Amino acid sequence: TGTDGETLWFFPKAGTSLWDVAAADAILRSIGGRLSDKDGKELDYSKSRLNAENINGIVACNDKRLHRECIRLFQEEKWDDN
Repeated sequence: TGTDGETLWFFPKAGTSLWDVAAADAILRSIGGRLSDKDGKELDYSKSRLNAENINGIVACNDKRLHRECIRLFQEEKWDDN
């Protein structure tokens, strides 16, 4: 949690499914926040259950400005498992 009450969840790897984050996405949208993949793209909830893995990770934030900044920083840097 930041100094102004903003909160960020950054998980830039596969490991969740759409259904693991759908409720959080709905809640964040209702309060003006944003949830996307690590590239800033909206999640596609029309996929079938068998194709619902979030292979591009998740970035979730209750502050859209902080979300944009996180996406920007992620795209500028090289992130890997090493």
